[in-house]
Amino acid sequence: MNKRLLIKHIVGEATERERKEVTEWISSSKMNESYYINLMNLVVSQDMSKDSLHIFSKEEIRDRLLDVKEKIRGKNKEEFRGNISQQSPKMKTGKYYFAVVVAAATLLLLSVLLNLYQFNSDAKEEMVTTSSLTIGPKTDVINTFYTERGVKGKIVLEDSTVVWLNSDSKIIFPEHFSSDSRQIRFEGEGFFEVAKNSERPMVVTTAKGMTVKVMGTKFHIKSYNNDDSEQATLFTGKIQLAKEVKGNGGAMVQQTIEMVPNETVIFNRNGVELISHNADTTKKVAWKRGELVFDETPMSEVVKMLERWHGAKIVVSDNAILRHKFTGSFNAESLVQVLELIKFTSPVDYNIVDNIAYLRVRNI
Repeated sequence: MNKRLLIKHIVGEATERERKEVTEWISSSKMNESYYINLMNLVVSQDMSKDSLHIFSKEEIRDRLLDVKEKIRGKNKEEFRGNISQQSPKMKTGKYYFAVVVAAATLLLLSVLLNLYQFNSDAKEEMVTTSSLTIGPKTDVINTFYTERGVKGKIVLEDSTVVWLNSDSKIIFPEHFSSDSRQIRFEGEGFFEVAKNSERPMVVTTAKGMTVKVMGTKFHIKSYNNDDSEQATLFTGKIQLAKEVKGNGGAMVQQTIEMVPNETVIFNRNGVELISHNADTTKKVAWKRGELVFDETPMSEVVKMLERWHGAKIVVSDNAILRHKFTGSFNAESLVQVLELIKFTSPVDYNIVDNIAYLRVRNI
């Protein structure tokens, strides 16, 4: 199936004949259904940046959201019930199955569109989906914004700082910053465009203990709790990086690094693992453009990235797999398509049971 035709169908530009062709293709296999839903999710939510939000304007999102809501609770539901009752017993199962597929896809689209509408709204209370904890006056309201596995998001803070979050990431921030600093807690992977304010530095502290102090600049953080290391990459300006590490004799000491543009600093459990002075900043934020990039990436990291990207569960059945590395670039490909390429380019094989992918070494 042509990907452009699927995208036309997703954004509502397909003709009646094309819509029929796509729906027949979706209903022909579980793999096609999964690919369509993944592509739809990616098309709508792959990049929340203002420049790239060209598929749906704010008005289009609102109108499409209302249209989907109407279809869900409107007469289509009654027509579908009527059609099912008129089919022969042989046809009921297939029709019902496809209806469930369409309903699931519609509900997913509704959810994504609702999030997009919230991201794109002029009102700050609708701009972000958060949980809040009020622990005192209004200035003490603490917000938590989390992106589920398989989802990416964008948030604009009170001071106009913009933060993009990759899948399975969390940011905790006050509704109103204090008069002398802007304190944020972060976990996962994100790209920050910090509004400049020399009198109120922003201090981002990760769950693994790394601290980034900035006045106003662009930088990238990757700090997942289940990773062995964490890292920061500076795009513009300057930042001060700090982390408590083991010193001589095992005592914990504060290590501070003044970073300059195009530098990446990686901390492992014992301290600085690597300082790269010529970082490929384009690859660092490929996820922000809806791209999943592997560059001689160890399979242990590949597995974690795929789990976060697709919201999947992957089990490594043979630890010998972890000795391999993988290189590849993906956009809207499904998990199965990625695994097929890994299988084609390495001795890694897979099978999927109950929505869990099991990796093993292929028998030659």
